[in-house]
Amino acid sequence: MPAKVAVIGSGISGISAAHKLIENNCAVTIFDQGKNPGGRLGLRSLRNIPFVNRPVDVGAAYFTISDPIFQNKVDDWQQLGLVHKWTDTFHVFSDYEISTTTGPMRYATKKGLRSLAIHELGALTKMGVKVLQERKIAKVKVNSNYVKVDNEEFDAVVLAMPGIQAARIIENDEIANELNKQNWASALSAWFVIDSDTPKYDAMFVNNHEVISLIVNDGKRRGDNAPVINVITTSDYAKQRLDNFANFVDEVIDHALEIWNIQSEVVEKGITRWSIAQPSPATRPELPQRLAIVGDAYSDNPRIESAWLDGVAVLNQLEMLN
Repeated sequence: MPAKVAVIGSGISGISAAHKLIENNCAVTIFDQGKNPGGRLGLRSLRNIPFVNRPVDVGAAYFTISDPIFQNKVDDWQQLGLVHKWTDTFHVFSDYEISTTTGPMRYATKKGLRSLAIHELGALTKMGVKVLQERKIAKVKVNSNYVKVDNEEFDAVVLAMPGIQAARIIENDEIANELNKQNWASALSAWFVIDSDTPKYDAMFVNNHEVISLIVNDGKRRGDNAPVINVITTSDYAKQRLDNFANFVDEVIDHALEIWNIQSEVVEKGITRWSIAQPSPATRPELPQRLAIVGDAYSDNPRIESAWLDGVAVLNQLEMLN
């Protein structure tokens, strides 16, 4: 009989862990409390003509590649038309001067980064994985012969979520205390549409600014040149405004308009909050043999790629399944 494994979280690390567990002939169930999959692959849809239902990435802005395992996965996505190369050059705004910086190729998607999670979950479902969205888990309790997820028993459980969220459901004070030591940056993510052509910049890092950390031309990122802009705030600015974040959409957008010298009228706008946006590198706590935790926090360089790779390596924590 195959080992019965629960994966709690349908973000990138949970999805890649589920793939690895299926390869190892496990019976996998994915639980996620959200209405939509993808974790921090946040997405919103525009409401107004001519861009009704056009997606805007409001979580992770892009991804890069440095590892051959992740390169193979991205190659698959490219062949399916799910992702495309975007740019290796960003502008930099620092002390009211603008320069450019070249780095690794950034990849983006036409339908939003969340579309990758939707695609992968569809593939996993065809392999027999049970996917349960809007299923909030209240507690996880490890016993010697099984792990109890609420009232259901599993042979093993993978916590595919930020440690400070996992700490709320794990019934082990020592582990919870360790997970609560993780440090996560917050962010507000605003988006807006202007009534003119798309701006000339692909994206811009904003340094030494009290409000803005990144501005992205979503039209160039998406490849349709729509005049849609995404703005990410600094963590310090966001943390003071999480409770009433909606009141600050105009302030955030006004700063972006000033930095990019946009004179056009804003015809649609919105803002969302990420109280748990970006981790500082963390040490994975020692866990019982039937429990694993995965995510980008356990990398020296937290990002989408490291989340995928940590899920791929899940069996290193669950040796009892090998």
